[in-house]
Amino acid sequence: MLFNYLRKPNPKNLLSSPDSFRYFEYGMFCMGWHTPATYKIVYYITSSLIFAWCALYLPIGIIISFKKDINTFTPNELLTVMQLFFNSVGMPFKVLFFNVYISGFYKAKQLLSEMDKRCTTLEERVEVHQSVVCCNKAYLIYQFIYTAYTISTFLSAALSGKLPWRIYNPFVDWRESRSSFWKAALNETALMLFAVTQTLISDIYPLLYGLILRVHIKLLRLRVEKLCTDSGKSEADNEQDLIKCIKDHKLIIEYAAAIRPAISHTIFIQFLLIGICLGLSMINLLFFSDIWTGLATVAYINGLMVQTFPFCYVCDLLNTDCELLVSAIFHSNWINSSRSYKSTLIYFLKNCQKSIAFTAGSIFPISTRSNIK
Repeated sequence: MLFNYLRKPNPKNLLSSPDSFRYFEYGMFCMGWHTPATYKIVYYITSSLIFAWCALYLPIGIIISFKKDINTFTPNELLTVMQLFFNSVGMPFKVLFFNVYISGFYKAKQLLSEMDKRCTTLEERVEVHQSVVCCNKAYLIYQFIYTAYTISTFLSAALSGKLPWRIYNPFVDWRESRSSFWKAALNETALMLFAVTQTLISDIYPLLYGLILRVHIKLLRLRVEKLCTDSGKSEADNEQDLIKCIKDHKLIIEYAAAIRPAISHTIFIQFLLIGICLGLSMINLLFFSDIWTGLATVAYINGLMVQTFPFCYVCDLLNTDCELLVSAIFHSNWINSSRSYKSTLIYFLKNCQKSIAFTAGSIFPISTRSNIK
């Protein structure tokens, strides 16, 4: 079933952490990023054509169209084309960075499977299931927002009798006839659906990484709070529980290290582009848009806002989660424990005091404050 990964918790059939990327992987497969086990040569050829169509033809077509038709552009059309151009130039770099560091994606999934092995109680597994459903919902919401921009721009252009994005087409002159106009418009819309989906995939994965990471930090904190609370356990058993928590934290740190390079480069590119595109969109909306192009521009602005803000907010929440973990370690029931247990606890506390943080291009921290600036 299409929405099987949005189902409610069922104790007999709960989702695991790697399922957080199920719809994301469907998108990867459609865009040529996820090689199947069979028909690899056909898949490689198809994926290369899709990438060339979106990453090469799109910006080049915009430049050619810009040079040929600049005298006929209305201010609204000019700003729309400029928005598209800047995003089309940045998109290949985001796609490239993800695919260069795609080994980190597969390593992160393996580490999530290891973390799930520690979720032995039903409550913990239900917590993971709910987080997985949240990740899959986030992907579908992003897909809706990005597709809504593309379709709304196409409809607004069709109603006004003008091409949506004015991308140069060497085979069809949209001015010749009504049928030529529709051929050119549908070609542009198909191109943009592929380009927008590639942008979506490169924008959504940091958020999915962050959401599933938060739940495992939370579960670790709950395990720490239960340390030395079972009177039936011996000192040796309590120390073993503490060591398991330390190993859990080590897995979390490895997971963050695996996903950090791709996130750092992607968010840096997004921060560079979003200010320019948002400024152009606001000028277009306030001064030059009619009701139909205004709706399309609003959909585009929504897409710009969800590119970086949700993950920046999640980074702030991760910082808070790490502080709560440190507090839980310090306030755990260790006072009457053995000297060996206390020494191990101090080691754990010291390692947890360094928060899990991400930076954009190793230059500035990824946070809500940075996003607003």
